Amino acid sequence: MSVAVQDSGATTTELAAEFTGSTLFQIIGGAAPAALAAPANGLALMAMIFAFGGASGAHLNPAVSLMLLLRGKVSSGKAIAYMVAQVAGCVLGALLCTTLIPGVSIGQGLGAPGTFAPAAGLSNMGVFAWEALMTAALGLVVYGCAVATSAFKAAAPVGIGVTVTCAIMAAGAYSGCVINPARALGPAIVFGMSMSSVAVYVAGQMAGGALAAGLAGLIHKE
Repeated sequence: MSVAVQDSGATTTELAAEFTGSTLFQIIGGAAPAALAAPANGLALMAMIFAFGGASGAHLNPAVSLMLLLRGKVSSGKAIAYMVAQVAGCVLGALLCTTLIPGVSIGQGLGAPGTFAPAAGLSNMGVFAWEALMTAALGLVVYGCAVATSAFKAAAPVGIGVTVTCAIMAAGAYSGCVINPARALGPAIVFGMSMSSVAVYVAGQMAGGALAAGLAGLIHKE
């Protein structure tokens, strides 16, 4: 995974990489059985970063793109274009699940691949807090491994994948640990989830990306 500093707008190659990587990440991570969600998502993200990092940096997550924008590592035009490609890729991934998995249909609601819901009794503030904290943890690992130093860049996909696995193991039973606005919006759009509920997830995740940017600025002296 590599990140250019103050680069220009996104190229077609970069957008194709973000779109394709997000599509595959949605399918693999969303289709995995609940008991295997943590390793499936962590390993899938690791693989997608290895596959597409050289082409686009493999953000594959609007919260990561926001963090890098706030740290001045990507331009606003590129960040927005990446976010659109990421969400579009996850929408396509969710749509493809209706063909790939028997019994899955558009508008199915909760229970469809990649859908999520908080644990009984967890408030919206609890959802927001879990998603913000776990997304911030992911962002800090991305920044520390792939941006702030060259020492760990070769191993960055592994570190990032392990972080996602651990985050889902910790928070999955509570918020679902989506930690990716594209992964939240893709299945929500296709399967007809409540957008008011999804908005809490997306707000927490983007807040986590912003928090990671602020903490990275304090921790890493570049």
